Amino acid sequence: MATMKHIGQVANTGLKCVIVFREIYDDQGNVTDPNHCLVVETERLPDMLHDDMVRVVESPTAQESDEFYTVAHRSMFSDGINMLVKLHNHGLLKKYQTKDIVVTPNTFTNVPLNEINEIIRKQKSGMSESDIQNSMVDDTDKPARTSTSLSQSQTINEAVDTKEDPMSDLAIAKTMVAQADTYELEVKRLREEAYAMAPDLKPKRGRPKTKVTADANT
Repeated sequence: MATMKHIGQVANTGLKCVIVFREIYDDQGNVTDPNHCLVVETERLPDMLHDDMVRVVESPTAQESDEFYTVAHRSMFSDGINMLVKLHNHGLLKKYQTKDIVVTPNTFTNVPLNEINEIIRKQKSGMSESDIQNSMVDDTDKPARTSTSLSQSQTINEAVDTKEDPMSDLAIAKTMVAQADTYELEVKRLREEAYAMAPDLKPKRGRPKTKVTADANT
């Protein structure tokens, strides 16, 4: 069955959500709080915003990206407003503990986000898949965890106060600038590769115009 990235639900309410930031970052993109995340509760969005979010999440670009915020920051809502900026300005980015968000890539799988983040960190550290699987086995020698242990009857902490500003305007802006710099470098690289394949496409430098001065004797 096909899986879908960035999709989950709030564990204690069952509300569907899009995971925009898996962790909390500083202005330079470094993780400062691995225990919290920022999500959008899509079931509470107006229809237009909801449909736009679904369209972007299901796009090939989003499904090829490990971080949805990198896609949201260069996507637009139907009204022409930047998606990440609007979500931030309208207070739609909700801050939750990662253990209270359940990732649901398909109808048969549900894993707490904190476990997903742990696996990703181990992958980035160079740990092999077999070592990662062994590390995810409980001390009681149970099989590797592949689904959440949370039940509907369990009491789970509510989301932290969503009235606080989850990310400052400066942090959002710096994130966007950093991403833009990355794209500019990629565009430059692709352009140079294209020129190498087809040199005739490269713009020709024109000769500098000769400055003509009037003869003072004429």
